[in-house]
Amino acid sequence: PPGQPLQQPGEASVDAARRLVPRLAGGYLPVQGPPGSGKTFTAAAVIVDAVRQGRRVGVSAPSHHAVANLLDAVCERSGAEGAGVRVLQRTSGGGRACAPLVETAGDNGRVLAALDAGEVDVVGGTPWLFARDELAGAFDLLVVDEAGQFPLANAVAVAAAADNLVLLGDPQQLPQPSRGIHPPGAGASALGHVLGDDDTLPPERGLFLSRSFRMHPAVCRFVSEIAYGGRLGADPACEHQLVDEGPVVAGAGLRWLPVTATGNRTRSPEEAAAVAGVVRALLGRPSTDCHGHRRPLTIADVLVIAPYNAQVAELESVLPAGARVGTVDRFQGQEAPVVVYSMASSSADDVPRGIDFLFSLNRLNVAVSRARTLAVLVCNPALLHTRCHRVEQLRLVNALCRFAESAERVDAVAAPV
Repeated sequence: PPGQPLQQPGEASVDAARRLVPRLAGGYLPVQGPPGSGKTFTAAAVIVDAVRQGRRVGVSAPSHHAVANLLDAVCERSGAEGAGVRVLQRTSGGGRACAPLVETAGDNGRVLAALDAGEVDVVGGTPWLFARDELAGAFDLLVVDEAGQFPLANAVAVAAAADNLVLLGDPQQLPQPSRGIHPPGAGASALGHVLGDDDTLPPERGLFLSRSFRMHPAVCRFVSEIAYGGRLGADPACEHQLVDEGPVVAGAGLRWLPVTATGNRTRSPEEAAAVAGVVRALLGRPSTDCHGHRRPLTIADVLVIAPYNAQVAELESVLPAGARVGTVDRFQGQEAPVVVYSMASSSADDVPRGIDFLFSLNRLNVAVSRARTLAVLVCNPALLHTRCHRVEQLRLVNALCRFAESAERVDAVAAPV
C-alpha cells in the first residue's frame, strides 16, 4: 500500500527485490547498496529471475568495466542455477567481458541483430548503447548499476529502452566526475535525485540494503554513523575478522596514528614513513577472515589510500614492491583486510583544494569502508581543529573528529628494513 515500507518485516533485502521487481508495471525500483551490502548479488538475482520469467533485460552502468562486473555475477548465478542465460555485451576497444557465457559485440548492429533474432536474454552496455532510438522499448527491464554515479540526464536518455527500471547504487560514495553544465538539479546522479536531501532511501520509497557482509562491526559502526544514519549493520560473521597481536596495530576496528608536521600541502614524507612502518609491521601477521580461516597477511592485503596523487607517489617510494597504493577514486569497489588512509595535508591552511575536498564525507566513507578488519587513519592532529566557514563544513570536520574520538590511538614506529 502507498506509504508503507516496501520491505516486509523479517524479509531479506534480496528477497524483497526479487518480489518487487516482477510487480513493476511501467515503474522503477531504487535500491541503495552501501559498501559490502550485496548490491551486485541482489542485481544478479533479479536479472536471472527476470530471464526465467521470459523477460528481456538490459544492464547499463557508467563504464564498460562496471557493466562487465555485473555481467560476471549474472554468469555466475546463471551457472549455479542452470538457467542458461544468454548474455551479450557491447564493448569498446578497451572494454572487457566475462567468459565463457558472454558474447561480445564490437558494434551496435550486432546487438540489434541478436535482439531481432531472439538470440540473447541480457544485453550489457553503457548509456551510449541504450539511448539509441533503435532500442526504444526493446527491453522489459533495464537494470542500471552504479546509479549513484550515473548522471540523471543519462538515466532519462536510457529509460526509453525498457518498460521498467531498477536503479542500484549508493550516492554516499564518490560521484562520477562532471564534465557538463546542466540546469539546477540535472547534474545530480539518478539515485541521488531519488534520495534528495536524505542520506538513505526511506523504506516506503525504495530498498536500503542494511547489512554489510564486508566490514567488522567496529568499522561498520563508524561508516553507518557518518553516512547512513545508523541504518547499516554488519553481518554477525564479520565479527570473526581479526588481525593477531603484534607491533603498531592489531585486532579490529579503527586506529588513529597522529603525525605532526608543518607546511605539507599534498605530500607528506612524515606520514609516508609512518605508513611504511604500519605496513611492514603487518606483513606476515596472522589474520582471521569471516569464515574463521587464518593466514598471514601479504602486501596485497593492505590498501594504502591518499587523497592526492603527490602523496601516492611519496607512499610508493617508501613501500615494498607490490603495494596497493592509490587515490580514493581508484579503490572504489575494492576491499582488503586492512586500509591505511594518509591525508597528507598538515593543516586546513595547507589544503590546496579547500576543506570540502579533503574532508569530503563521501571520500572518508569510501576510504574507511574498503576495510574488512582494520581502518588506520594517518593524519596531522591540526586537521581536527579546522575552522569551518559554512554550516555544511561542520559535518565534514566532525566526521574526522568522530573517527579520532572513536579510534584507538597508536604511535608511529620506524619502518623495519
